[in-house]
Amino acid sequence: MPLSFTEVTGERMLDRAAEDAVPTCRRPPPYSEPARSLSSVLSRFTGDRSELTDEQAAVPDRDPYLLAQVRESFGRVVYSHKTHEKQADICFTKHRWQQGALIALTAISSGTFLAAVVGLLGSAVLTTLVTSSIALLVSWMSLGATTFKFKEEADAHRDVASRVWNVRESYISLIADLMSGKISDADARSRRDRLQETTREVYAAAPRTSGTAFSRAQDGLKNNEEMTFTSREIDLFLPTALRLDEGGA
Repeated sequence: MPLSFTEVTGERMLDRAAEDAVPTCRRPPPYSEPARSLSSVLSRFTGDRSELTDEQAAVPDRDPYLLAQVRESFGRVVYSHKTHEKQADICFTKHRWQQGALIALTAISSGTFLAAVVGLLGSAVLTTLVTSSIALLVSWMSLGATTFKFKEEADAHRDVASRVWNVRESYISLIADLMSGKISDADARSRRDRLQETTREVYAAAPRTSGTAFSRAQDGLKNNEEMTFTSREIDLFLPTALRLDEGGA
């Protein structure tokens, strides 16, 4: 059945309204900015290398965290070395007092016995009591010398201090190489790992130290500057031809 004029006109109006409701996709205008070369684009991210000085370009970039860790380990090794030295001094002082007291009591006991033999002491009971008391003290001191081996302990701490000294000097060399840029970060990490393993082996066999030894080590390093020298002091240790003369005459 053919459509009337009114129906045809209505369908056309509906089709036009549907087309107006759907948004049209338009192509954006072409980018008008001129094309840039690859080098100019990369320079925005990497910077202009021509602005670096020859010295900066020659020295490779250092890892600041690596140097900080090595310095931290060096500080701990310095304290360990000085603490074991102080502990060795403490043990040796105890050993000297122990031996001195033992010799003194033995001499007194022998003198008392000889005095009793020749009859210089009037009371035999008093002589026997004094001689027995001193002999008992000598026995206690001898037992203490056998139990508390201060000399052996002092020698053990000295041995540990000498081994830690070697590690300490190796850390100084590593820090110098890092700061001068004469060693790569990979080589520095390898040397650091070897030093840490050596330090672990030393500490594993080291005897324990006391709080008194640590306090003396801290006082010696901070207040007495037992590990530091001025340039003038170092010059005085050296022959005249090897001096820098930085500290004045």
